[in-house]
Amino acid sequence: ECDLNLDGQINHDEFVKFIQKLTTDTLVVVSQGLLVTLVVAPTVAMATKKATEGVPGVGKVVQKLPNSIYASLVTLAMVWFQTSREGIE
Repeated sequence: ECDLNLDGQINHDEFVKFIQKLTTDTLVVVSQGLLVTLVVAPTVAMATKKATEGVPGVGKVVQKLPNSIYASLVTLAMVWFQTSREGIE
């Protein structure tokens, strides 16, 4: 796929293009992961904290946790879930 001139070897220019494509693809995946981790996860955490405050047993524990710790725990759970799914695909 990277051997553009089909000579059976990857020359310097083909290698550079391969690395650029690989870097671009990796950047997209990492950027999406960072977006989920830094924006979506804390937002979901605060929404779920409000929703679980009324649940018997769980609600009192959730109310006692500071928002920052609760958001961190939910973010870690989401990252763990995301990385565990990547192994399945």
